[in-house]
Amino acid sequence: MNKLLLLGVLLSTILVGGVVIGEEISGSLGTISYNVTSPTIQTTLASFNLGNLTAGQKGTLTENATLTVSANGTYTIKLKEDVLEDVFSEFNVTIHIANYTFTLSLHGTEHYTLYLSKGTYTVNIKISYVVSQNPEAKSVSNIPFLIVKYGGEQQAQQTQTAEHGKKHHDDDNEQDD
Repeated sequence: MNKLLLLGVLLSTILVGGVVIGEEISGSLGTISYNVTSPTIQTTLASFNLGNLTAGQKGTLTENATLTVSANGTYTIKLKEDVLEDVFSEFNVTIHIANYTFTLSLHGTEHYTLYLSKGTYTVNIKISYVVSQNPEAKSVSNIPFLIVKYGGEQQAQQTQTAEHGKKHHDDDNEQDD
């Protein structure tokens, strides 16, 4: 039985020694280093002050914002519904940026994805609203209701949908003018 134990120890020593020798005679063929940075977005905000609101009140306001993007790419503009719900029965935001015109709404399309080239854009923002008949009593001051972010989920599909919607929406605008 000692012979079996001695044979096991000997085989283990040979195996470990072979692994160590194998590690010593291997080498690297290349190294890699990189740093991934996200594009930057800078904005000059449009500020909408709706004042004191009453049930059933309607209104329309237009303001301009400035958007600067540091890289070509797909950007998503999203309406933050949580700031608006329980107060408005209708809230629509029509945005014109570059060659795109689209509408986001509280009870409909809440985001839009578009392709922008690196640069600075004037963004025309028009809001139209109707206060609900039983609005929640609250006070809101300088809370963002539109956000823009680089990329987005299902970018290719959304961009195709956005392009299709843009054509239809632009056709509707021509009828409205």
